[in-house]
Amino acid sequence: MTSILTRRYEDKDRAAVLAIFDSNLPEYFGDGDREWLEETLDDPDGPAFVVDVDGVPGAFGGYEIWEHYNKALLFWGMVARTYHGSGLGKLLLFERLLHVATSAEPPTRYVTVDTSPQVSPFFQHCGFELTSVWPGGYRSGMDMHELRFDIAGVSLEELTGRRDAAFAQCTA
Repeated sequence: MTSILTRRYEDKDRAAVLAIFDSNLPEYFGDGDREWLEETLDDPDGPAFVVDVDGVPGAFGGYEIWEHYNKALLFWGMVARTYHGSGLGKLLLFERLLHVATSAEPPTRYVTVDTSPQVSPFFQHCGFELTSVWPGGYRSGMDMHELRFDIAGVSLEELTGRRDAAFAQCTA
């Protein structure tokens, strides 16, 4: 049986998180993104999490609160290529949404994410609304999709249920 655990990112996870990033090149990240990730790991703007698979980080992501805009912004959100399609990404997403819903200071209504057109359908499937498309919106030249999730539009029970369903998929 596979052991799955979501926990806070720790400095000891750095090499594993960079390996997760590297496993997703070049399809999911552009030039200069690794340096940006390293800066995030050195000084995160908010809580960051890993999903361990048998004690080894297999996914990483976090969020930051934008106090003046009543929103949280998801950052990174990546899964080792080996685990694509396993449910780890969905588990990480719903763990972060639950954390925003229960622990964000100050409390916030919206959760936003910017991502590539390739990943945008994943977020839409999970209940995010596409709010804008920026052609060439990333410095790498990749198009950027911005999406929004309304935390006030779902109950904690629904978020927990969706997190638990993703966990069940990971351990099946």
